[in-house]
Amino acid sequence: MSHPDPASNETATDAAKALRQAVGARLKLWAIPAKRQVKLVLCLEIAAVLCAAGFAVGLALTLNDVRSRAFPVWGLLLIATGLGLRAGISHISQFVTASAARTIIEALRLGLIDEALSGRGLSGSQMHRMTPFFEHSEALEGYYARFLPARRASSLTPLLVILIVAVVSPAAALILLFTLCPFVTLMALSGMATAAESRKQLDALTRLSALFADRLKHLPLITAFAQGESQTKKVRFAARDVSERTLSVLRMAFSGSAVLEFFAAISVALVAVYCGFSLLGLLPFAVPAALDFRYDPFVSAFIALTLAPEVYAPLRRLSAAYHEEQQARAATEALMQMEAALETPALTPVMLDGAPEVQFDAVSAAFDQDTIFAPVSFTTPAGSVTALLGESGSGKSTLLRLLLGTSPASGLRHDGRITIGEQVLTPTHDLSSSLAWMSQHTPILTGTLSDNLRLSHPKATDAEVAAVIDLCGLNDLATARGETPFNDRGSGLSGGERRRIGLARALLKPAPLLLLDEPTADLDEAAEDALIDALFSAVAGRTVIIATHSEKLAARAAQVVRL
Repeated sequence: MSHPDPASNETATDAAKALRQAVGARLKLWAIPAKRQVKLVLCLEIAAVLCAAGFAVGLALTLNDVRSRAFPVWGLLLIATGLGLRAGISHISQFVTASAARTIIEALRLGLIDEALSGRGLSGSQMHRMTPFFEHSEALEGYYARFLPARRASSLTPLLVILIVAVVSPAAALILLFTLCPFVTLMALSGMATAAESRKQLDALTRLSALFADRLKHLPLITAFAQGESQTKKVRFAARDVSERTLSVLRMAFSGSAVLEFFAAISVALVAVYCGFSLLGLLPFAVPAALDFRYDPFVSAFIALTLAPEVYAPLRRLSAAYHEEQQARAATEALMQMEAALETPALTPVMLDGAPEVQFDAVSAAFDQDTIFAPVSFTTPAGSVTALLGESGSGKSTLLRLLLGTSPASGLRHDGRITIGEQVLTPTHDLSSSLAWMSQHTPILTGTLSDNLRLSHPKATDAEVAAVIDLCGLNDLATARGETPFNDRGSGLSGGERRRIGLARALLKPAPLLLLDEPTADLDEAAEDALIDALFSAVAGRTVIIATHSEKLAARAAQVVRL
């Protein structure tokens, strides 16, 4: 019979501890943009405690005046002031915490999106990893808007309330302190049990979101093959899993609330018994003078009794939001993995003064463990056109992408040496300012034709835009669309029109290095001939590398490299 290795168990424990510490550090780091709001909320919590103390004093004075048959002017004034100020503070606190949470989430999203759009993180085929991005980041709102303020308040305000109670009744303060200690221990144990369930619930929600989005995307295909019922069952099962996980988390949250209410009730009851029996003189034991009521026993007893529930008020809020902390931690782990995938090293810009010579020396490429193409060597003279020919999957597009730059997170790696001009290209070199790129699948953004073309050269004049539209045969499209914007899917555009837009976008940028991926695909013979003529008339003075299947296009190039 095998037994678990103690060393491996210790290693796993250390790893889990290190992960918890890393998650906590990351949550603190993300909170920096809202640092001022967080401090303001803590100050408001302290002010709320002082208002509660004012209310307690006012209530005690009112009852004492009523008992003495006097009109309670000061007591009622303190009650009204305490209640009014506390209501205003509560409203402001909720507004500030909600605003702080949105500020933090917005900063996080902008940072991750900036990394994703840097071109060195995930490739287009890997962008499915970004699908759960908004679900994970949205899970942080409850943590920053409710749990974090409640945790900060619960670490300070109960002790502050107990200190105020100690001023009038040290014995009542000791009762509150002793009932508080076991509750904190039980809440910590409950939180450890909730963490795993919260992580499972978030994973189930992520799976449901990705499944639903995927089925909507492929709805025409599902309908065409009459698979609606079977796919509906899969979505239903995923939704049921989310419901079960959510209920499990809520059950644990309710258990924690039950523990809280039990100790809160015990605490208030003990203070009430002590104060009541002490005022009636029926305590079965003598209370030392140092622990007895410091001022008028009646007023002191009612102040202590009124403030007793306030010890557990922030803890109630903490208990209600405790499961949100576990959800946030699970979401943070996923977001940290996403950040690691998008991490980009510090880049060194490469500025090219003119058309460069590009040299590939025994360059090979692989994606993870799969080789894309074997070592290849060639030189593209400065200002010339080189055509890359080969079957689909031979690595033409990948070879061009090596010049765009990659990161280890993309899974694409290469061996050999690439030299541009006199500089050896490294993973930290950034050629984006000196090259223009046409991808095989032209992305269309929401906007007019002119907006889409100016993505490559925002400062292009209207005359330059009009010239490239004419050169690439887009006059009819420009006339038909006018200022009508495309949607983000480019609905209504044919494959050939998309290609022409991509080529026009690349040609518009005055870059000395031009990379084109299948510029003449999806065109009929006459349109292809016209575009080839236009292309070669526009690339004079540039170094051009073209990935293509077209023998006609390759025949016009200065050299042809077959992969």
